[in-house]
Amino acid sequence: MENKIVPRFYEFDSFRLDGRKRVLLRAGAPVALTPRALDLLFALVERRGQVVEKDELLTLLWPDSVVEENNLTVNVSALRKALGAGPGERRYIVTVPGRGYRFVADVAEIVEEDSALLPAAASTLVVEESKVRLVIEEEILDGEVRGGETGRLRDGEKLKLPGSALAARPVAPSPTRPVVFLALLGLLLAGGIYWRSKSQSAVHLAEGPPSAIKTLAVLPFKPLVAEGRDDYLQMGMADVLITRLSRLRQMVVRPLSASRKYTALEQDALAAGRELKVDAVLDGHIQRAGERVRVTVRLVNVNDGATLWAETLDEKDADLFTVEDRLSEKLVAAFALNLSPAERQLLTRRYTANGEAYQAYLRGRYFWSKWTKASLEKATEAFEQALKADPDYAPAHAGVADAWNLLGYLGFLPPREAFPKSEAAALRALQLDDTLGEAHLSLAKTKLFYAWDWPACEREIGRALELSPNFADTHGLNGAYLLAMGRLDEALVARRRAQELDPTSPLFTTAVGWAYFYQRRYDQAITWYRKAFELDPTFALAHDDLSNALFLKGEAEQALAEVLKFRALTGESQAHLTALQQAFAAEGKLGYWRKELELAEERARQGAPLGAWRMARINAELGDHDQSFVWLNRAYEERASMLAFLKTVPLFGNLHTDPRFAELLRRIGHT
Repeated sequence: MENKIVPRFYEFDSFRLDGRKRVLLRAGAPVALTPRALDLLFALVERRGQVVEKDELLTLLWPDSVVEENNLTVNVSALRKALGAGPGERRYIVTVPGRGYRFVADVAEIVEEDSALLPAAASTLVVEESKVRLVIEEEILDGEVRGGETGRLRDGEKLKLPGSALAARPVAPSPTRPVVFLALLGLLLAGGIYWRSKSQSAVHLAEGPPSAIKTLAVLPFKPLVAEGRDDYLQMGMADVLITRLSRLRQMVVRPLSASRKYTALEQDALAAGRELKVDAVLDGHIQRAGERVRVTVRLVNVNDGATLWAETLDEKDADLFTVEDRLSEKLVAAFALNLSPAERQLLTRRYTANGEAYQAYLRGRYFWSKWTKASLEKATEAFEQALKADPDYAPAHAGVADAWNLLGYLGFLPPREAFPKSEAAALRALQLDDTLGEAHLSLAKTKLFYAWDWPACEREIGRALELSPNFADTHGLNGAYLLAMGRLDEALVARRRAQELDPTSPLFTTAVGWAYFYQRRYDQAITWYRKAFELDPTFALAHDDLSNALFLKGEAEQALAEVLKFRALTGESQAHLTALQQAFAAEGKLGYWRKELELAEERARQGAPLGAWRMARINAELGDHDQSFVWLNRAYEERASMLAFLKTVPLFGNLHTDPRFAELLRRIGHT
């Protein structure tokens, strides 16, 4: 009997789609489906990861008829129900509005011979066509396939597949059949080889040179079902993987702040990739089952929707860092990156062998990324728990430094309380491992915003850039340092680089505006502030900065409108907003600043702290230089972060000729 190559079945979750018997099984039991719904499932699964257009599906399912689109919708709904997806749940089939549908579950395609008999000894498959010759050697032992090491394919040379990554019972077809040659040649040209073992599987479906992929977004990992959510694990895994990959010079990885919003189970990875302006997206699922964790990821080309690479890892819950190691290494292999020995060491460095410490660290990264006072306090607690489990866990010390740093910089704690703790933690992290770019960055922030130690700040930023050259936050901080130093052209370059690395960030977009603002190029600054609104209309900081530029341009009425938007977004009462409007209407800009002073003093009487930097600004605008210097000196005593920029910020231009201004700059360290 003639042997034929047919897809024996596709596997996803607990389902098996039998291509020979044309039946869907769940845990071995048949699932009731109409023939048309079954045809629809095959069409979607065979094109998994791709958008299958509605017109194509209508033609496939009703080739000889003209039917309404509603017929397709009904069959999709029935299919979702048969697969066990609840209302609104897009666990398997995602609707792409205006286009069609995409099958998003991770699928293992098992291709077998029609014959049930397979040789028990080593076999060789030779496919010849002109000068193309491919030879695969493999052994079948105990029901699994094990082969040699991966080798380079040359004319007439053998290609051995890695034993830990081969499918059970592979195809061993007749070498002379054209269909075999075409199938294997197609796989080879597409760059795809599928393999699977008990603990690990991978699918390679690349359709283009890896060199075309220069930018990557790692989306937050998702559970297989909504009830299985573990936000700490899902967000933390993505954050750690992003941090690792950001150390590579050849790859630009979007920060978690850019991708953290893409957490929905039905999230369209391609849509996220387009929004994030990247070449490829890493989309993954993670699920705990008893003492084990299964992680399934796929790398998708945003340009054409092709799955470039996929992987399933099954590890002990306490050994999650092994998952991080493997995923990092597999991504580097998928992109064909030629890493230096130093880069490879940074990428795969194992910082702890303690599972409890690692899990606590992931919780800390999750809370840190929220940037609220309560979340940063929880982050500190989680990092401290990690250090109790492993006192020499360097990234956890860096995490403590990051948390205290933000608590001080965002004004949640007095700078004198927060920044010394941040500095101590960063120094301890670097004592354990000087190659932690994030620890150098945190230390640089302390030197810039608190210690005003300019040489040390520049040194730490340089080291952080050396270790993580494509980390947007480092370039952003470099821009801040250069602004403080008055190196304004260089600051603009650094700020533009940060924005290029994270073009969807309203913060980095606004920061480009700051660079122009410090150059007194207010029109360009205003353009960039408005670009930030396009990314996020609720980004309050850009409204505040826009008001400053408009005030200095002499456009006070427009400036007031931006002030009111900023205050509304930050929770100011309507009564206060109305009072500011009325004061401006009565006395113009001077009346506005008088009302600002009155409201600030009213809040102080109610127990709210008075920001020294803000009070100095209000008094400077009112022309009260004496009071302005009283508040600037108080800002100095408090070590207010913004004082680092006093030398160059345009807001205090009317104080520059006062001898007290030069004296204050000298005390800060600006000569």
